Amino acid sequence: MISRRRFFGQAFSAAAFASVAGCVPDSIGSRPGASAADAGAGAVAAPQKPLLKVGLLADVHILVAKDRKMQSREVFEKALRYFDEMKADAVLLAGDIADCGLIAELECAAEIWRKVFPEGKRSDGEPIEQLFALGDHDLGGFAQKYPWAAKHSADPDAVNHPICDADVPAVWKGIFGEDWSPVQIKTVKGYNFVLAHFPIKGGGGTGDVPNPGLAEALAKADADPAKPFFYTQHRPVYGTLPEMNPADLEKSVNHKALTAHPNVLAFFGHCHRNCADELNLWQGAYTAVHLPSTNYCGTRWGRENSFSVGNQPSKPRPQQMQRVDVDRSRQLMFMDVYADRIVLARRDIANDAPMGPDWIVPLPSPDGSCSSAARAEKALAPQFRPKAWVKAKSGRGKNRAQKVVDQVVVYFPVAPSRNGMPRAFDYEVTATAEGFGPLVRRVFPTRAYWAEDFDKEYVRCKFGRDELPEGKPVSFTVRPANCYRQHGEAIGPAVFDGVWSDDAAEVDV
Repeated sequence: MISRRRFFGQAFSAAAFASVAGCVPDSIGSRPGASAADAGAGAVAAPQKPLLKVGLLADVHILVAKDRKMQSREVFEKALRYFDEMKADAVLLAGDIADCGLIAELECAAEIWRKVFPEGKRSDGEPIEQLFALGDHDLGGFAQKYPWAAKHSADPDAVNHPICDADVPAVWKGIFGEDWSPVQIKTVKGYNFVLAHFPIKGGGGTGDVPNPGLAEALAKADADPAKPFFYTQHRPVYGTLPEMNPADLEKSVNHKALTAHPNVLAFFGHCHRNCADELNLWQGAYTAVHLPSTNYCGTRWGRENSFSVGNQPSKPRPQQMQRVDVDRSRQLMFMDVYADRIVLARRDIANDAPMGPDWIVPLPSPDGSCSSAARAEKALAPQFRPKAWVKAKSGRGKNRAQKVVDQVVVYFPVAPSRNGMPRAFDYEVTATAEGFGPLVRRVFPTRAYWAEDFDKEYVRCKFGRDELPEGKPVSFTVRPANCYRQHGEAIGPAVFDGVWSDDAAEVDV
């Protein structure tokens, strides 16, 4: 049994987990299709069985499309079939079911659900509950604003039928066969779920949208303070995200309502979080999880190849690197609820492999062991393998603004998990020269959003000619880092001699 004070959430190997936390989570041994290869050395089947099993999704962005490359429908079906294999009691989807907010897209999602779970039953005949909440893409009234809605729709007239312009309760009832209200409570195997839908025509922006009636619904669902219950809304309480200001918590009406219930576990969507990021599990007065997307990954800010352009905070200069190819990301989570803990598994369904060790949340309420500070204190910094190398090459390449410029590309291998140390979350590359620097850049690995066994490509970081001193040798060193900004030992230096080449900057290493 795992005590309330023994929490493991760092990106250690499962073998290290066994030595640090004293056991492998029960859920690894009991999951269909799971094996010791998934868990690592020392994995054994545990005798306990979960009291509740829930598949966790967000941002599937179903698109009734002709030629979009994201394959939203195929991936959604694959996710549901995985949950069927895992014998889930329910599937929670934290918003953005539809990509363009069209009734046709919601109908498509329902067809896929019924294909996998006819009459609301798994392939073994047992019931499975649908726990869907609508997001801003569903109800924000965006369909008319998205040029791809008409361009890629199999039915060009579908763009004229957004969900938000219809009778939403009637549409929901007609598609899913159940009643709809802005905030709903459902019960699965004795556990309550509060589903807060995005407001109809809630508009754009990125803010945490207040949910009227939420406080009353939470109070009603919190029938037993010794037992957990669950909540979902699409847009997150923003102060719970690692790159957001914690002061934003006090501005959130939803956060205030949640703090009255320490035994609630909240699930948020919208930000397409890479579930390899340990800080997607947040704990304060309550516990929250930022769910990944089955569609594409949204990386943290502040890296040269971040998904968002606004990195190097508040400095909108052109970046030297294209963004990480996040369109190839396919992630989900799975929750096992036991009498004394909740186990949260993270999975790369593109490659059918774990994204990292399971998170274990002691019950019934926060004891501080899942807070970022507590986990950072136990975390180890990643390290490169012995004899890891760094190389630097000058040449011509495109920056983020698609302009061809002179660049130096710094290459190095990944820092994998080993000897109890985690896989690197990102890397810090530093340029120095006589009378210059240090100039520091941060970069994600090429396949940061895939399971580690499939992240084998070398990493690269680019520097523009206008960023470096002219005519001087420049040295580059690299340090791996975990998600808490704890750094391993540096490798290098690689030296650029200051002579620029007209060859292509990209090379095979």
